[in-house]
Amino acid sequence: MKKEFLSFLKKSSLLFFWLIIGNYSLSAQILTNGNFESGGSGNGFLVHDYTLINPLTGTSNPGSYARTTNPALMNSSYITGGDHTTGTGNMLVFDGATIANRFFWTTGSTGGAIGGFTAGTTYTFSFWIKSVSNAVTSDETTRASIGIFFVNANSINPANQNTLAPLPSEGWVRVAYSFVATANNVMVRLKTNTAGPIGNDFAVDDFSITEGGLPLVGSYSFVNPTCPNVNDGSITVNLTGGILPYSTYSLTGSATMTNNNGIFTGLGIGTYNVTVSDSNGEQYSQSNIVLTAPNDLQLSAPVTICSGDSTTLTATGGAGSYTWTANPADASITNPNSATQTVSPTATTVYTVTSGSLSSPVNLIENGDFSQGNTLFFTEYTQVLNPNPFGVQSSYNIVTNPNAWFNPFASCGDHTSGTGNLMVFDGATDPTGNIIAWSNQNPVTVVPNTNYTFSYYVASVSPDNLARLEVTINGVSQGTPRTAPGAPCLWTQVSYNWNSGSNTTANIAIYNRNFVDYGNDFALDDIALKETVTCFYQKTVTVTVNPTTTPTFTPINPICSGAPLNALPTTSNNSITGTWSPAINNTATTTYTFTPTAGQQCVSNTTLTITVNQNVAASFNAVNPICSGSALNALPTTSNNGFTGTWLPALNNTATTTYTFTPTAGQCALPSNLTITVNASPDFTLSEGCNGASYTLTAIETNPDNPTYVWHNPAGVQIGSDASVVVSTPGVYELVITQNGCSNQETINVLSPFCGIQKGISANDDGLNDSFDLEGYNVKQLKIFNRYGLVVYSKADYQNEWFGQSNNNDELPDGTYYYVIDFDDLKTKTGWIYLNRVQ
Repeated sequence: MKKEFLSFLKKSSLLFFWLIIGNYSLSAQILTNGNFESGGSGNGFLVHDYTLINPLTGTSNPGSYARTTNPALMNSSYITGGDHTTGTGNMLVFDGATIANRFFWTTGSTGGAIGGFTAGTTYTFSFWIKSVSNAVTSDETTRASIGIFFVNANSINPANQNTLAPLPSEGWVRVAYSFVATANNVMVRLKTNTAGPIGNDFAVDDFSITEGGLPLVGSYSFVNPTCPNVNDGSITVNLTGGILPYSTYSLTGSATMTNNNGIFTGLGIGTYNVTVSDSNGEQYSQSNIVLTAPNDLQLSAPVTICSGDSTTLTATGGAGSYTWTANPADASITNPNSATQTVSPTATTVYTVTSGSLSSPVNLIENGDFSQGNTLFFTEYTQVLNPNPFGVQSSYNIVTNPNAWFNPFASCGDHTSGTGNLMVFDGATDPTGNIIAWSNQNPVTVVPNTNYTFSYYVASVSPDNLARLEVTINGVSQGTPRTAPGAPCLWTQVSYNWNSGSNTTANIAIYNRNFVDYGNDFALDDIALKETVTCFYQKTVTVTVNPTTTPTFTPINPICSGAPLNALPTTSNNSITGTWSPAINNTATTTYTFTPTAGQQCVSNTTLTITVNQNVAASFNAVNPICSGSALNALPTTSNNGFTGTWLPALNNTATTTYTFTPTAGQCALPSNLTITVNASPDFTLSEGCNGASYTLTAIETNPDNPTYVWHNPAGVQIGSDASVVVSTPGVYELVITQNGCSNQETINVLSPFCGIQKGISANDDGLNDSFDLEGYNVKQLKIFNRYGLVVYSKADYQNEWFGQSNNNDELPDGTYYYVIDFDDLKTKTGWIYLNRVQ
């Protein structure tokens, strides 16, 4: 079944089953105690198969009910809420039975027919219902299924006498049926169709039977044709209310049809109108119902272009893949399978686009319409030729009318012609629901990796406990069970898409997952397995090509950036007028577009490029730095990049100088600079002196720039490579400094490189510090004093002779002595020295 039709059936079911009537007044009430305010069962109505709970304890069991003002008083898990009328009155609340077909409301205090009716008159029976359990969901198996049963009434409308309780979120919903009384008394009974311990809990209120019918309400749905040239579309008209019977349904517009069920099939694309009336002359009509082919192929409109131009053609819709061809052939179609083509035909060309492919229309199911009778299929139901008078559960037969097989069944023709065969079933009661209703007898050969559509038509033949059919293919379920139509004899198609995958055969089975023994009766017809319908689309579009004239202009020689540039001519060499863009630019190479004046047919734009050579700086090789006074070669008068010119100022080999090159006029060249570095050899002085106990020589530079140092002692041996060096002997020392490739040298005469005099002697002949050593100090005179200031030792030109003796060579006692040293080339120095002879 097409998705649109399935969606419609779901919506139309609500219209058929749940008629919510707004401002619609009816005549006097026939029922008494319809709102339960005057008492419980036995007061105007009878509850037959449910057990009354009294008093209420907040706990209930399946199969029980209560007359109460709030469902939660009966069962604390129920949804709290008031009655339908005032919110504070009484209602009947039911805990759904676990046994099917339990009667819960019947007219009359004793549960029979009640008077007050006139035969042949139309009446409306209605009541309000809501779900009271949060376990009720959109899953139909959780919702109470309510069946209605009339005695002494016909022309019941809606024809579907089964309905589902609403979802909790919908609150109170009115259910209404119109009927024609056939006697002066009528009985109406309500029952729960199925057993459901989960959910299946509901409340009812405000029962009413009044004279008059329901208003005529109509709706329609449609299924578009599968392909543009295929007549498999349909329009379905649904009516509720009004006075039965309805007149003939009429279809006009792109096709004209009439029938008695409002289902119009075999329709192609077009616009249609439908009309139908009830017996009272009330009319339902709908015009401008448009059927279109889904994804019809659409092409760009025809276009005229000039020779040399291109145009874009686009295809949309279709099967989603395209193939373009051209007549005559067009080499600009480089990807013929793209939806968009940018073409440049040289002559008028017709482009053809195809999309999709035709599928096989062959039905692979043998005897799917039962025209060959009871053969070529398999079923686990038992064929019964005559099930009357009581029917036989789990039985079937191939017939032309279910009513002719079993009297209580509805009178229906087959789906195709109304006179052919169909397969009718009296539902199975096996609690597993695993009894096969229909299966192909022989494996169906299929092509691997191919899409197929399996479909069948189903109709209910009794209004109670509708069949729920599930399909398996090669043992795999194709989805949740589908419920048969609520109204008897309403043939409805159910379909599934199936990809064969790696399968080469298909075994298909239809199961009825409903297994109740009351109702649950249905018919099948026109079972089919076909390749899924694909469409073949083909359309053309013409591109007309007119010859094109191109404006011509005299080329313009290149210029240097900034040079004067004249305005471009507005009339071409071949007399075409127009304008140029962008504006003239004498600083950059620019392509200018000439746009012809409007009104000149098939005159193309053209372009003219004016080359502007950018002024480039003359480039030269760098000249290595020189030392001041070194020879310096003349600079080249031609640059590395070919420009000639002159240099200023004159060369100077004594100072760093930047020279400017001025190019000869007429070249696209810029002046450039070249700096020649001349390195004022290193300039430095030398200092000497003590640094602590070390006599240090140090270079002091005027402008140090990463210099290198080389020190030589008086013998010419290198003794250091840093800015400072420590020396210990007198003499002439030399330093050479090299900086930026240039060197300079200085010498210094070190006379007395001594910085420390010892603080004590141990005159014990151990060879260590036995004497006062002043060698190398150029001592002129040494004097030693005791602590009383008396000279105890003195010597001129002293070197290393005092080891603790007096001038008389007597050993002096241990202790602290004071000295005065006169030098030949230094200032006199005084200090103390400690004498200690301890071993």
